[in-house]
Amino acid sequence: GVGFGRALFRFRSFTPVPVIAALALLLWRSRAVPGPGGLLIDSTLDALGLVVALLGQALRFYTLGLVPEGTSGQGSALEATSLNTRGPYAHVRNPLYLGNLGIVVGLLLIAHQPWAYGIGLAFFFGEYFFIIRAEEEFLRSRFGERFDEFRRNVPRWIPRLTPAYTGPLRARFDLGRALRKEHNPFAAWATGAVLLLAWERWARGALGPSLALSLALVQLAVGAVFVGVKGWKHRWLRRSA
Repeated sequence: GVGFGRALFRFRSFTPVPVIAALALLLWRSRAVPGPGGLLIDSTLDALGLVVALLGQALRFYTLGLVPEGTSGQGSALEATSLNTRGPYAHVRNPLYLGNLGIVVGLLLIAHQPWAYGIGLAFFFGEYFFIIRAEEEFLRSRFGERFDEFRRNVPRWIPRLTPAYTGPLRARFDLGRALRKEHNPFAAWATGAVLLLAWERWARGALGPSLALSLALVQLAVGAVFVGVKGWKHRWLRRSA
């Protein structure tokens, strides 16, 4: 199980691709027929889904601006120069994955189809079941009893209200690091949300000019943020080198 979890961690940027493709095909074949509750519930869940996804993104952004370098990396190999136990990690052991869950649930709420919920959540929890166990085995091998104490005090998914450990995770929030780490994931899911909303309205014959313009402007804003941060990141890397 641990070896499989390491493999999933290494390729975690690619493993969702076939699942997303399958969901897209099924959504296309559904012709955007409203899910349970009809159009009113569907429209309400569109708004709720965007809020939930943004909250998930905010948690990821906040966490990545606080974690020290060499921890909670986005590369293909497990790494941990220190054990993060403060800040968001004092409330939940996997704040980044909890943020991912918020984004996934948000997009599923926009899609609002029972089979989409089933496929999306089954894949998410199935993949992270193995990834988290591989990570925890790695952290236990590095930090021993200190990690076991952290594991006993901090829940894996449901945040505790009071922090298990006090004090800051980092002296200050690193906005630049958060932007460098998150502009790709943000652009990906935000574009997916815009396309899903546009397709739903188009398939139902409800994509009027004003709504189409609004969605296009949102997508342009997402693209502008992505291009701007990407250009700044390349300049930062050249200066750092």
